[in-house]
Amino acid sequence: MKNKILIFIVLLFIQVFVLNKIIFFSFLVLSPLIFILLLYSYKKDSIENLLVAFFIGLFVDMFNDSLGVYSMTSIIIVYFRNLWALKIIGEEKIDELNDISVHELGNIQYFIFSFPIMLVYFSLLVILESSSIFILDNVLFILFSSVLNYLFMLLFQYLFLESKLRDEWR
Repeated sequence: MKNKILIFIVLLFIQVFVLNKIIFFSFLVLSPLIFILLLYSYKKDSIENLLVAFFIGLFVDMFNDSLGVYSMTSIIIVYFRNLWALKIIGEEKIDELNDISVHELGNIQYFIFSFPIMLVYFSLLVILESSSIFILDNVLFILFSSVLNYLFMLLFQYLFLESKLRDEWR
């Protein structure tokens, strides 16, 4: 757990101080904040998860001058993540999982779980920061940023989070 907290602090540092308003090729944004929100431990009907999401979003808002956009988006994403996990994974299986990661769910089920949440995250950012979502630039931003962040989250999980699967075969 201490290792996971350190990883989240490093990701938050990268979000705030390195990737603050950096846009690659005018359509790609790498946002480690979504990694933190998706990989944070799941608890059914938890006020703690919503409070942690709010304070993480508020911390990012303080350094982005975004007037509460990230704190509101973080709360919505964590609330949606909790509902979506019950729908996709199922209530009986979700009680057995420690974390909702690609190691625990598998590639296909994790894609079905996490990619729609990323689409919602970037859609909310576009809605709250832009005047219209239906401009082609905004739609391309949502799609390309979601794909980029999903790929980096998979890479991040395979590199830094440990797999419990190797212990199951013994």
